[in-house]
Amino acid sequence: MKKFKYTIWACLALVMTLGANSCGSLEEEPVGILSPEAIYRTPADVANGVNGGYSLVGHEGFWGRKLSMSLMLRGDMVSIGDQTTSSRRIEVDQMSMSSNNGMVSAFWPKGYEILAAVNYAIEGAKNVEADEDDINPIVAEARFLRAFVHYNFVRLFGEIPYIDFAFSDPDLAYSLPQTSEAEVYTGIIEDLEYAKQWLPDVPMVRSRPGKGTAAGFLASVHLTLGNWQNAYDEAKYVIDNSGAFQYGLETDYSELFNPAAVESSDEVLFEVSFIGGDASGNPGSLGGTNAAIDYLASVTGPRGDERFELGEGWSVAVPTIEVFNTWSNQDYRHAVSFDTLLVYEGVETPYTDWGAIARNVPRPHIAKYFRAVGESGLPAGSNGRDSELDFPVMRYAEVLLTAAEALNEINGGPNAEAEGYVNQVRSRARRELDGDASNDRTVPANVNSGLGQDAFRDLVLDDRRLELAFEGVRWFDIKRRNLGVQAFGASGLEQQNFDPARDYYFPKYQADVDRNENLFQNDGY
Repeated sequence: MKKFKYTIWACLALVMTLGANSCGSLEEEPVGILSPEAIYRTPADVANGVNGGYSLVGHEGFWGRKLSMSLMLRGDMVSIGDQTTSSRRIEVDQMSMSSNNGMVSAFWPKGYEILAAVNYAIEGAKNVEADEDDINPIVAEARFLRAFVHYNFVRLFGEIPYIDFAFSDPDLAYSLPQTSEAEVYTGIIEDLEYAKQWLPDVPMVRSRPGKGTAAGFLASVHLTLGNWQNAYDEAKYVIDNSGAFQYGLETDYSELFNPAAVESSDEVLFEVSFIGGDASGNPGSLGGTNAAIDYLASVTGPRGDERFELGEGWSVAVPTIEVFNTWSNQDYRHAVSFDTLLVYEGVETPYTDWGAIARNVPRPHIAKYFRAVGESGLPAGSNGRDSELDFPVMRYAEVLLTAAEALNEINGGPNAEAEGYVNQVRSRARRELDGDASNDRTVPANVNSGLGQDAFRDLVLDDRRLELAFEGVRWFDIKRRNLGVQAFGASGLEQQNFDPARDYYFPKYQADVDRNENLFQNDGY
């Protein structure tokens, strides 16, 4: 796994972030900032600048914990386990976020640091004399990352400062207007279409985008916007070109969460790679200074667990008991997704007895990260805080389900093609570990033909919930389909005091709202 270092010129660019202080006194002395034309002279220089953006995506303040954990907690499948954990996490889970929420105050600035790095690289590329076949694919990676950050942010915050240019004046950062959601989505689509044109069919590693990655995200964007035909067209493009792009469903679902295997899985369209071995065995270096820090295993693992050398988890983000109880244990994904046994004081202990363990709760925990890291035997640091985990942000299974959902809306109901896409995903979920089809389970069964539009829509959304469980997708599905009241009501998987007038959006970073008179806080905060 290649380690990408955060370049000095990317750090210099961070002066334009909203609220970031990553480069110390640069904001006070902006005259020291180098211009893009002085830094970017070759395609390799531009690639190094883009690498700075990649390194920040995996930072603890972004996908390493703050953003990824916020998405888990906000959905209806995961809730706080250890009630003594930080209040900023509890606020996200319980729909009680303050305008100064500590999760947002970490990942909002980090997202704009990523934008700073890639915008500087894009600007610098304009001055590089090179064949378009050499420079444009690098720019396409930068534009993909720009779209990736904006896409997450517009869904979380609504109107945001949309930044698609580089600048070195720190005062400008605090006078930028917020941009309408429609305009933000226009920019996202333009960036992804450029990326689709210029990225390679097959990237070197799955933590880098290819043509299919850009198309998969375009399908997701159009699905979010209700542009059903465009969503289907982009998903179908990925499906029809799956051979050229080397995409396909992983035979064994568990391999998608095996740190030793997932980085080469044909199912992954895009993943966040955590290069954790650099701090392994040296816990003192952990805590956010390593740009690839990863706490997903730590926050999802069970307290008191003695199974693995990495130590115990922290029982913070834990599935609700209803999620476990309503998911058929005949579905192979159930066993892969849940951790129900640990070793405590030398004794194998079922989850029903975990309440006797300090700061644990008697509920099954998420197995996709902590147990998967522990069983891999790869270096992981204390509590799994510095693992070799690769987080699959988008998988081929999601593309299949996107195509199915879009077709249902286009046709006013499902057809054989739409049913077939769901059945592909379900078929893999029936596979036993031995790979012998004669031993396949019977659950989940193929889709019953003849379902109406509403029933099939509900079916696909539920299949997405199970197939992509605990992977940061569920909250965005709830939001785009306005399911908040249903999801968090008395009959939902998780009961929370959900206010549809407020809680479909997170609060914007209050420090920037206070400083920028053109930026307005979301309603209710």
